[in-house]
Amino acid sequence: MSSRIIDLTLPAHDPNFPKPRGLLPVPPEVQEFVACQEARIAREDGIRIAPEARQRMLDDLTLQYYYEDAYVAYRRTPQGIEVLAVGWDEASKYRKDHPPETRQDVEIGTV
Repeated sequence: MSSRIIDLTLPAHDPNFPKPRGLLPVPPEVQEFVACQEARIAREDGIRIAPEARQRMLDDLTLQYYYEDAYVAYRRTPQGIEVLAVGWDEASKYRKDHPPETRQDVEIGTV
């Protein structure tokens, strides 16, 4: 039995919610959650989150928001997450069409 918890209320699990490709917009819910976590950590621990850690949280949660439990090809950019392919078929085609040396920064797998 898996111990992973999947949030079925996320748009990732709503077939009617459009799943964007390319550079993902950061949803307001994700921005708000990250800001609340930053404030909580500052208040409770007296620590400021490094900008790189903040960006990583935004990227990871944005990807989860749109694609939790989906198979995707994506890369991290200074502007955020860029989705290149969604689903096994698209990701396989992406892998086939792009030699390893051109996709060194691309992650392919289940989010």
